[in-house]
Amino acid sequence: MARATALVMGATILSKIMGFGREAVLAAAFGASAATDAYLVAMIIPALLFGLVGTTITTVGIPFFSEYIHRPDKRSELPVLIWTSFHAVTGALLIIALLGLPAAPWLVRILAPGFTPEQAALTTQLVRVLLPMVVIMGMVGWAQGVLNAHQHFAAPAFMGIPYNIIMIGGILLAGAYGGIAGVAWATVLATVSQFLIQVPALYRRRISYRPVFNWRHPALKKMLWLAGPVLIGVGANQLNVIVDRMLASGLAEGSISALNYAQRVLNLPQGLFAIPLITVLYPTLTERTALEDSTGFLAGLSRGLRVLAFVLIPLTVGTMILREDLVQFIFQRGAFDAKDAGMTAVALLFYTPGLLFLMWREFLNRAFYALQDTWTPMGTGLVAVAVNIALNLILVRYTGLAGLALATSAAAGVGCMLLFWLLRRRLGHIGGTALVRETGRILAASLLMGLLVWWLDVRGLALMGWPFLEGLAGNSPGGGSLAGFVLQGLRLGVLITAGGCFYFFSCWLLRVGEMSYALNLARNIFHRFRPAAR
Repeated sequence: MARATALVMGATILSKIMGFGREAVLAAAFGASAATDAYLVAMIIPALLFGLVGTTITTVGIPFFSEYIHRPDKRSELPVLIWTSFHAVTGALLIIALLGLPAAPWLVRILAPGFTPEQAALTTQLVRVLLPMVVIMGMVGWAQGVLNAHQHFAAPAFMGIPYNIIMIGGILLAGAYGGIAGVAWATVLATVSQFLIQVPALYRRRISYRPVFNWRHPALKKMLWLAGPVLIGVGANQLNVIVDRMLASGLAEGSISALNYAQRVLNLPQGLFAIPLITVLYPTLTERTALEDSTGFLAGLSRGLRVLAFVLIPLTVGTMILREDLVQFIFQRGAFDAKDAGMTAVALLFYTPGLLFLMWREFLNRAFYALQDTWTPMGTGLVAVAVNIALNLILVRYTGLAGLALATSAAAGVGCMLLFWLLRRRLGHIGGTALVRETGRILAASLLMGLLVWWLDVRGLALMGWPFLEGLAGNSPGGGSLAGFVLQGLRLGVLITAGGCFYFFSCWLLRVGEMSYALNLARNIFHRFRPAAR
């Protein structure tokens, strides 16, 4: 598992670095403006539909694909199941995309009731450009599900690289010549590349195209039955984003963009560490379930929860302390000014406490999906959405942008705790006591690290002469100076390195059990990429 996680993590690191480059280019070209808000609202519709259908095929499909792969009596039926599911997904999404074309103005009025007529008209135009993504993203999710079921993770992990290359080029051209509509066209083309990069891996596993659609296939029927709750549960999560942006559309201009940029920063620890681990563990959980190995299932579940805590708690503490430095370094240049950076930092501060709960909830959902139970995640998702919307409506009146972010974090905590309780009722024992003890030690180590990072940021670096270096570079956040940008990066690098070293030292002192796994994972990443460096 560590080797597979290392591969996915290494590819994701490269993809995420490029992804931040993409967001920085978008911020520099368009800032937190009305045009950016229009693009982000237009992206809700394809993202929502992909979240519904693409996520459904990767979560519901993998257990069935794994069953037909690992059960000799069913292996001959695997190609029929794979291509039947492909035609079902693409056919359904094509119909939805065609229906969305005439419905675009109505959808925009629902999603952004606070937009001006001009902004709503621009958003409608962008929605129609982006609708083909609905079908393409479904194909991307289908290919990822098939490959992950075959324990192949490389191609899906690397698909973010061509996506970001195309997006960066498209944003630069759009900023210079075409306006925000050019960004929308680049997004469609970039999404096509995510499917194409997975095609060679499918062929290497002899998954060549077959024009078959057996709508009576027993696995397809069961998949459709289980898909209903997943669609509702994922749709409920997407509803959180919609409600956030609906309410933010009535706040100050750029509020939607500030929420988006804050989520992008938070996506870095999710994408670099949490999602690769969950991606690798989920097929393993489905395989243990198919082989009726409950001991192996519980071992994988426990290990995943502990490793997520080991990685995400210190990242939560560090991100909250360094929020302003991170936002300034990544985004503050060009059209993205100090006001935009301040709004984004506020949103980031209140999004970050929910990071661990969000990822634990995602992993626990996958555990239920591996058990072919899609109803429980749906129910807990609906409860979390109800909590989120209720808190949104209350907090936005008093705290504005911060309230929307805080409501998301609180709802993630509620949903996570419900899943823990229900999984324990089902399995009887999930190692909760050991998890609480380990999480407590990790939290103590993270708080010690946070104190050091805070002191270094506020006073320690100043005592070491850092202001003198800033004076030499003529540095001011967002000033556009290359020397200032490099110095900001060095400052963050020093703070993060010092914090990371002190965190590992604190974990060693407190005897945190996941230290050995982290070191093994680091060795695997080093050995994986060392030959490429020669």
